[in-house]
Amino acid sequence: MENNLEKLKYKRAKSRMEEIKAFYMMLGGCFLLMPYLIFINMKVNPELQWFWFPLFGFGISILGYALYLFAGKDWEEKKIKELMEEERRNSKSL
Repeated sequence: MENNLEKLKYKRAKSRMEEIKAFYMMLGGCFLLMPYLIFINMKVNPELQWFWFPLFGFGISILGYALYLFAGKDWEEKKIKELMEEERRNSKSL
């Protein structure tokens, strides 16, 4: 039983690590790609600064993923624990 619990904890931790790794890869990709897009924009057509559009899109997607990853998971865990505690209290009262 405890071995299965440890395997489950390991699987959750590995999944969480993969999500964090994906976030940092996305962030790094943004920091590598955006200077290149700005350079192309300024070289080809400096009057129309279209690089703001992908910059804004990257910013929103990174912010959303960061909120999901670092703020959303804690809320889910707290709510699950709260619901489990409520279920435990209800089963004791019956």
